[in-house]
Amino acid sequence: MKTKFKFYLLILMTALWACEKNDPLADQGELTGNIVPFNLLAQMPDAPAGDTLNLRNVSWAVNDDIETITFSHQGFKLRTFEVKIAFNVADTLYRREAFLAQDSIITPPTVFATYPEEGKDLNEYYQTLENAYVINHPFRVPLQYALIKQSNEALILAMNDEVFYYFVNTFSTTLNKDILLDIFPNLSPFSVVYFATDSQGFFTGELTEEGVQYYVDNIDRERFNDYLTEATATDNTRVTIETEAILEKMDNGASSRRTFRVL
Repeated sequence: MKTKFKFYLLILMTALWACEKNDPLADQGELTGNIVPFNLLAQMPDAPAGDTLNLRNVSWAVNDDIETITFSHQGFKLRTFEVKIAFNVADTLYRREAFLAQDSIITPPTVFATYPEEGKDLNEYYQTLENAYVINHPFRVPLQYALIKQSNEALILAMNDEVFYYFVNTFSTTLNKDILLDIFPNLSPFSVVYFATDSQGFFTGELTEEGVQYYVDNIDRERFNDYLTEATATDNTRVTIETEAILEKMDNGASSRRTFRVL
């Protein structure tokens, strides 16, 4: 009889254990030893600037005391340019090319959303099935992250002055008298200001410093394009979205980051 009683008691205890609520919030506090929120941002797909992404963030805390959840973005951009030009002067073909790798452009973090919004409560985002706050936020990829799509003449016209004049200055030191006269036919071929001479007064075919500077000061994009053979750019841009859940009475918080490529 005692054996049967122990058997029924064991079944009852097993049933009670099976019905006990699984509380991941409490488990999280026990596992980490710290009272910090759980915060997880879902990975988003790659997208072009101007497109809208649906960001999904899940967060919860042991004591259910999350005060705010913020969203921010920051970017990292690498650009390279390659330009080729050619001059066909006096039956001679002169080819020139130059390459520019711009310094990395890093956009500082910018907060674009904070939850709960003014006049709302964070509980409005609580989902029972997930036992957490679930926030879906539409994010339009800022146009500042747009890639360079142009090439050749259109790229030269679209370049900012810093990039354009980098190539102008680079090419200016590779020109000679025949090339400069071909670009600017109104110049006098007998000018000793722009064209170098030797000790006997004969033209060497090289440019003086003034001749180099004349090219820099007077070349414009349209005339530059007259000698262009190819201009290309590669643009590698990444955007990182970060969410942070902050507790009410502590400085403790948890952040989650996801990075996508701009197309």
